Amino acid sequence: MSYIEEWRQEFKGKRILIWGLGMEGKSSYRFIRSILPEQSIDLADQVVSSFIEETINTTFFLENDCPFESYDLILKAPGIVVKEEYKDLPISGQAPLFLKHYRDRIIGVTGTKGKSTTTSLIYEVLNKKQTTHLVGNIGKACFDVIPEMKEDDLIAFEISCHQLEFAKHSPHIAVYLNLYEEHLDHYGSFEKYGAAKDKIFQFQKEGDLLFIKDDIKERANREDAYLIGKDVYVENHRAHFKEKEVSLENIHLIGKHNELNLAIVYAIANYYGVSDEEYKEAIQSFLPLPHRLQKIGEKDGIVYVDDSISTIGQSCINALESLKETGSVLIGGMDRGIDYSDLKHYLHTRNDLHIIFMYQSGKRVYEEMKEENLLPEQVYLVEDLEEAVTLAKQCTGEGKICLLSPAASSYDHFKNFEERGEVFKQLVFGYVESN
Repeated sequence: MSYIEEWRQEFKGKRILIWGLGMEGKSSYRFIRSILPEQSIDLADQVVSSFIEETINTTFFLENDCPFESYDLILKAPGIVVKEEYKDLPISGQAPLFLKHYRDRIIGVTGTKGKSTTTSLIYEVLNKKQTTHLVGNIGKACFDVIPEMKEDDLIAFEISCHQLEFAKHSPHIAVYLNLYEEHLDHYGSFEKYGAAKDKIFQFQKEGDLLFIKDDIKERANREDAYLIGKDVYVENHRAHFKEKEVSLENIHLIGKHNELNLAIVYAIANYYGVSDEEYKEAIQSFLPLPHRLQKIGEKDGIVYVDDSISTIGQSCINALESLKETGSVLIGGMDRGIDYSDLKHYLHTRNDLHIIFMYQSGKRVYEEMKEENLLPEQVYLVEDLEEAVTLAKQCTGEGKICLLSPAASSYDHFKNFEERGEVFKQLVFGYVESN
């Protein structure tokens, strides 16, 4: 049976709603329309989109007016929060359906931090051996790669908690990197957030592989799981898995956490028969992804590093531990009420740093540290990123690093973390280089 016929059977005759007209929603519409040109497909969003001008056999609803109960299949955009009264409706999405059809070929990666880099590394390394597709948050929308996929192709899939929330299938190889407080505004509790992440392994079958961080192994409670940090580990800049090891020298990635991610990739490379030579060639040519411990340049003797992806305390700690030459760190953004206890106690020990707090969460951490008598010697509180960069230029010593690692979401003042990183670059250098 061709892939077209398989997907026709998935959708044919159903009353379908696509809920949310972002990149994924538009992709879903175009894919279904390409295999079922005459089928009725309804759309719902919070605002009227110009995209509806391109549609046929389609009814558009504003979200508040949509008859959700009347559909056989609802393809929800990942970021939409589903109200409790809708939880029993037939809600799915691209990721759940993609997992249903292709799980045997998927290496899925989830975790609070490190997903994008690890998934991209898996893609680059496995591509040395056989054709691999990169999908998910960092790659193409799932449905966009279906027409170009061949029968034996592999898929490196970065899977967010939002994409997993309504999944009923798990990938053949699941990588669960870590779990920290995040997205509490979406899920309402850490327990519900973790439950969404856990679906990366919950529907795995006998013979499937799970790599899970040692400190969250109880979530899976599986004797056959490979523990990240124990069964897969790094020692003296060498990745170890089973009886094999390989050097991690001459790489561009920074930090122990990235070395550990490289060890996971090494284990997966071994599973698919990638040689050590092919593995080293791939990782040595791999450059840090934008806004993830990315060195953006040097000016007036100061090195600037953009870690705008940092939205939790642990990621800021990892960044500071990775960059021993850091002279100043810029912390703060939107306050989502997450626990900063670990970050506060870590910063208390860093009298060598100029710590510049900004925005809502920065002010909160500063005030809590002051109240708890945890403030180190060189701490500042400013209003925004512009003031923080101006101050950092004055207090960061020559030859030292100025690090943007906010440990907070960007959504109160920026469109996303990417825009925050680009504004940081512009404030430092006065311009943003075109890609």
